[in-house]
Amino acid sequence: MNQFDEFKTMMDSYIGKYGKTVKYNACLHETSFSDAESVYLYDSSRKDIEVINMDKIAQGMYRSIRFPSSNKIEDSIATNDAFVICNDNKWYFIEFKNQKLNKTKDSVSKKAYGNWHMLLDIIYEMKNTNCLRTFQYDNPIEFARENVILILVVSEEKNPNDAKRIHDCILAGEKYVPAFLEKLQKYIYHDVFLHTPATFEQYFVKKFFTRFIDK
Repeated sequence: MNQFDEFKTMMDSYIGKYGKTVKYNACLHETSFSDAESVYLYDSSRKDIEVINMDKIAQGMYRSIRFPSSNKIEDSIATNDAFVICNDNKWYFIEFKNQKLNKTKDSVSKKAYGNWHMLLDIIYEMKNTNCLRTFQYDNPIEFARENVILILVVSEEKNPNDAKRIHDCILAGEKYVPAFLEKLQKYIYHDVFLHTPATFEQYFVKKFFTRFIDK
């Protein structure tokens, strides 16, 4: 059993503990849906992988456990769109934004802290299950700095200049990230990446994952 399967086993135990039912398994395409424009940023024709839909956990199950008096989605803790653990045992939070990059800063920063808080709350409550064999329960901050990675995927059409810079930097063997992502790396993450859907598919999904979903 790999780390991703271990994590899902822990999550299933947590959900069952409270008598809930949550269908959190998804693919990248499904989690890239933008409510504001009613479009998917990551098209269904692209190579896809299995992920955990973080909104399904935060907006229903987790909110009802920690904030049972509320039935408002807006009272849910802010989380990234998708979560997956790769075969290299790195933890990836993936956020899709179908808007201009300069408008994503506040939302992405808020989700960075909220997402990690929610997962730690669940992980520590389920610590006695011994599901996560390699998690550093004695130092979760150090674990995040060594293993947790954030990927922000933004619309190429709405960010043509940034999209060109992303592509050019990749070809040059470099990485382009805005200052607010770099700051999150300093405080929370092992690494951060900025992608368009095309570069995300080419240089991340196809390169690093083998757990593909059949179309």
